[in-house]
Amino acid sequence: MVLDGSASLPEGAAVTVTLRTSPVIRVAKNQKQVEFPLVPSSAPGSIGLTNEMIGDILDEEDASS
Repeated sequence: MVLDGSASLPEGAAVTVTLRTSPVIRVAKNQKQVEFPLVPSSAPGSIGLTNEMIGDILDEEDASS
């Protein structure tokens, strides 16, 4: 934990962290189901996908529909 300014705590001090504001929870207005598999493969689970790659695939599908 990093404190702002010159404040410091003794080593091993118990610390409680609380949020100052409520978290922002966003829900899509038009929710749709996702069809799996996103990427067809003869060996499911063998393709290393990142969240960014999955997002790109979904964006391409939205653009084509």
